[in-house]
Amino acid sequence: MKVLIVYFSRFGNTRLAAEVMAEAASSNGDVQVQAFAELTPEVLRAAELGLFGTPTHRMNLPEELRPLLAGLPKGCLRGTAVAAFDTSYKMNGFLTRMTAAKKLDRKLRRLGGKRVARPETFIVSGREGPLAEGELARARAWAAALVRELAPVPLS
Repeated sequence: MKVLIVYFSRFGNTRLAAEVMAEAASSNGDVQVQAFAELTPEVLRAAELGLFGTPTHRMNLPEELRPLLAGLPKGCLRGTAVAAFDTSYKMNGFLTRMTAAKKLDRKLRRLGGKRVARPETFIVSGREGPLAEGELARARAWAAALVRELAPVPLS
């Protein structure tokens, strides 16, 4: 299975989560990790599973990421399994619904992606990190489970 893990990171937390996800996914697939700024339509089209991550900034997608998403060609994720994740400080109450991963998930589906998991948030300590204790292990397990569920069964 060809797995693409795409991230945008300002303080390094989302990049670190993407890297541990890549380690976990590599046992069941060919994995490529790519920054959003370096993403090309050809790379997107080659993926069977795309995990896309960003930090939550002001309960939204970061300003710098919005034009990158808007510049992707329509339908570039058609037929690709996708899942969105973010890194965020712990929010309470109704604010937990306002994460970047949920907004990113909608954008990925508008580009033709097929959601295979609900948007996931990995908690950072404070506003700039680092990732809270246990969150890297949780990110690793999340990615491993997705790849395991979607990987084709080998012929015997």
